Amino acid sequence: MTGPLRVAVVAALPQTAPPLVAAVRALGHEVPVVIGLRRPHDWPGHLLGERDLPPGVDLALPARADAVTGLLRAYAPDVAVSYGYPRRLPAAAVAAPRLGTVNCHPSDLPSYRGPNPVGWAVRNGEREIGVTWHRMDADLDTGRVLARTTIPLDDEIWSFTGVNTRVLDAASALLPGVLARLVAGDPGEEQPAREGSWAGFFDEDYAHVDWSAPAAHIHTQVRAWNIAGHHPRVRGPLALLDGTHWQLRRTTLHRPPPHTARRIPCGTGTLWLLSADPAD
Repeated sequence: MTGPLRVAVVAALPQTAPPLVAAVRALGHEVPVVIGLRRPHDWPGHLLGERDLPPGVDLALPARADAVTGLLRAYAPDVAVSYGYPRRLPAAAVAAPRLGTVNCHPSDLPSYRGPNPVGWAVRNGEREIGVTWHRMDADLDTGRVLARTTIPLDDEIWSFTGVNTRVLDAASALLPGVLARLVAGDPGEEQPAREGSWAGFFDEDYAHVDWSAPAAHIHTQVRAWNIAGHHPRVRGPLALLDGTHWQLRRTTLHRPPPHTARRIPCGTGTLWLLSADPAD
């Protein structure tokens, strides 16, 4: 690599953008701007703010995805690095940086393309997930691969933040090689020819808990929803208890200490409810 690069970061959350900025700057590169997202009306959590970023890094909050093109052209980065951005970038925005745009996707592409890869991995009982850096192209999560690895997806992970920390640690370790390949003009490898899978947001058919199902199934359902994080249209997992609807937050299949959980007999086995929020 001939010298420091100007790297634009495209990320909307405080859990994603600051670690990416830190990883890029630790390699000696400049981050002139982070392109975030203006808060949607239905977004319940904290979106990235200027106080989340170090001095000298601008924050741009375009109202539309097509405005990202003009921002990238104005800041003239050598590279744009994206992770977890909830809008598809236009082809013109992807092509605006001199060396192109790369994205980190938390799956072993082409498996689990889409906005909810880790949620579906949990739902399907996966014990590990991939971390893939790929060039962005006109379609979603289909670009040529620049680096990949895998990380464990163990039962102790119960939140998007918990998964995100491990993904970004693995992604940051791969980043020097990714940037070096971009500088060298390396196009990367085509994604494997095996059939890909789509990991969209969970639908209503997975949002409601059926207490007649096996306890292990319900436990996985609760974990998958909580790792998936915010859903733009559907809330889950919802369960009826004593005539009241609850959004379940944490369960266990193992007997916890006394007076710390509610025991619930299921269709097969027993589930202990550790945490829930009123949903009515």
